[in-house]
Amino acid sequence: MPHRHDPSPPPMAAAAQAAACSSTTIDSVFRRAFTVFADRVAVTSEHGSLTYAELRQRSWRLAGALANLGLQRGGRIAVLCETRPEYIEAYAACAALGVTVVALNIRLHPEELLHCLEKTLPSVVIASGTHAAAIVPSRDRAPFLEHWIGLDGFESKGWLDYEALLAAAAPDEPPLVASPEDIHNVLFTSGTTGRPKGAMISQRAAAIRGLRLAQWFGLTGADGFVGWLPLFHCGGDESLYATLITGGIYATFAKADAETMFRAMERYRLTWTLLLPGVLTDVLNHQRRGDYDLSSFRFAIGYANMMPDIVAQLTTTFKIDFYDAFGQSEVSYLLAHGVCRPGEKPSLRKQPSPLLDVRIVDDAMNEVPNGQAGECVVRGPSVMSGYLDDPKANEEVFQGGWLHTGDLLRRESDGTLTYVDRKRYLIKSGGENVYPAEVEQVIARHPAVQEVCVLGIPDPHWGETIKAVLVLRQNQQASAADIVAWCREHLAGYKRPRFIEFVRPEQLPRSTTGKLQRHELAKWPVTEAQKV
Repeated sequence: MPHRHDPSPPPMAAAAQAAACSSTTIDSVFRRAFTVFADRVAVTSEHGSLTYAELRQRSWRLAGALANLGLQRGGRIAVLCETRPEYIEAYAACAALGVTVVALNIRLHPEELLHCLEKTLPSVVIASGTHAAAIVPSRDRAPFLEHWIGLDGFESKGWLDYEALLAAAAPDEPPLVASPEDIHNVLFTSGTTGRPKGAMISQRAAAIRGLRLAQWFGLTGADGFVGWLPLFHCGGDESLYATLITGGIYATFAKADAETMFRAMERYRLTWTLLLPGVLTDVLNHQRRGDYDLSSFRFAIGYANMMPDIVAQLTTTFKIDFYDAFGQSEVSYLLAHGVCRPGEKPSLRKQPSPLLDVRIVDDAMNEVPNGQAGECVVRGPSVMSGYLDDPKANEEVFQGGWLHTGDLLRRESDGTLTYVDRKRYLIKSGGENVYPAEVEQVIARHPAVQEVCVLGIPDPHWGETIKAVLVLRQNQQASAADIVAWCREHLAGYKRPRFIEFVRPEQLPRSTTGKLQRHELAKWPVTEAQKV
């Protein structure tokens, strides 16, 4: 009997085909938004707005221009630019081409920028006129950069003009080439323990991150995002993807100027944003806030742990909800969130986000009991694809098949998560463990304190001791003795600060997202005058 041919593919091939059909790309998110929401306003800036159809045309022109320069799937471009519509065009164009965006931090020193370029080896760089000068010193030291593109008419020998490239390219839709596991962008970590590491975010992970935000916050086409955050940060780009999924407005701002944001909120009826330390108080205390109709504002996201009273004041003033964030570039900024309603004090408990498995473990990867601090490890479709060209870091961060966040949390009996501290910030004083976040939360409840950062400093007797750096509220006074007395009332004696320094808010070193840079504070001198 002749052998009967079985037309079905082998099981492994079938599984691979099914996997290809069941995943998604961030490219598909852009393409759908461009078509489904074509007539809606997509992006705004201080200079005007673009509809989704107009954004599509400019993005496809850029894709054509980059293809003409030799960019194809698997290639990389670097972007050094403030938050503006052209950054979004670069994300859309590169997603369609299967090209990776190396998202450069605009606050890096030229030598740090060169390190990031050498790590990622892009062939093209796009830089705004404001920041192009910072990358010019890399010109002779980065031969792999074949094309330099300037925004704002930036003129320098060898640079191409962005708008001229778009004008010369056709607005034809690129063919479908992107794969879910193509690396969409590289986001650099803050580098507090060394040089920045490049977290690779796949097209699949980017799409899932946006979908999770849209679902979690119930976003619709009526929502608009106040986009002052950098698009080289997960808080900026994930919020963009959520906006694209729901057909809302993404309002871009070159910097976090409160009145400029008020003006846009009133004009475009914007509804949500991230309000981080520094920006939060600027928005809350701005003298002309009452001149604008901000009634569309419905919720903000941020870090409530260190500023609970300020957050309560914000929610009362604006009658909004506040979501207390916990996350990171390697996973998503929505790993877990708590919520407080208008006037409520923030709770430290947070609900874990959907589509992420979370464990709280000890150093041997054993699950710790409820109520006990352990490291938060996660896995799920939004987790990064690894650090670029850093096998040692990847081996450490993916130990045991889970991504290690480096954060200490407790799981409560109801399944919520309570943030304890960064694992590496743990202070060892006289054999006792002191978590800076616990001390910060107590000091932050003092009625005169606006913001506080606690860190360990070397001590010849105890090994380490505790220093607190404080900002007082406007028109409020407190002495170091007052703070010590407050700590004695609420904390064990070994947890109270032995050194206290008062500073003005503008003196605090911050990242581009407003986070306090603890490693920079650790470099500040410790004096006898600070001793308490």
